[in-house]
Amino acid sequence: MSKDLETYAKCLDDAIISFHSLKMERINIFLQEHWSTVYDGNDIEAIRIRSDPVGGSDKRKSYNYSVVMFVDGKELEMRDRCSAGQKVLASILIRIALAEVFATSCPILALDEPTTNLDVDKIDNIGHMLTRLIKTYGDHIQLVVITHDKQLVSLLHLSCRPEYVYGLSKNEYGVSKLKRHTRIGDTQDVN
Repeated sequence: MSKDLETYAKCLDDAIISFHSLKMERINIFLQEHWSTVYDGNDIEAIRIRSDPVGGSDKRKSYNYSVVMFVDGKELEMRDRCSAGQKVLASILIRIALAEVFATSCPILALDEPTTNLDVDKIDNIGHMLTRLIKTYGDHIQLVVITHDKQLVSLLHLSCRPEYVYGLSKNEYGVSKLKRHTRIGDTQDVN
């Protein structure tokens, strides 16, 4: 019985390692395919997540993950080598890739202040990327964007035509009010 348990444990470990490799490859394929649609610069050709095995003699593998970029065909770690805007773009694209690969049964993508540190062109790129994502998945995705960026809200509202956009504001007494907009500028209190 002990030998059987060891055999099953090894099979399970092998299956987990194989699953990990498959998922990481799918994530990196998604990143490779979509980076050029989001990033208009010409210095970073692509990004990917590198997973390096760590650990000693333990049967189960552990991994260190890092985001790398390709510049002139060379792989470099993004940390300390790219702008804040490039990091934000990579972060959003990675979240979308993770949702694509792991959350096919729960297609909700929540982005909190996705345009922080981005210039006007990059905000447009993010808006267009999110629009393409919504059109690709149709009714099979729920997008929640928390933002102060009126440019992004307007762009998403015009291109995606949501039934409602919700805004949160405070009145003169500091009490938060949730308002529902059917069109940008029109408001209706939500109870």
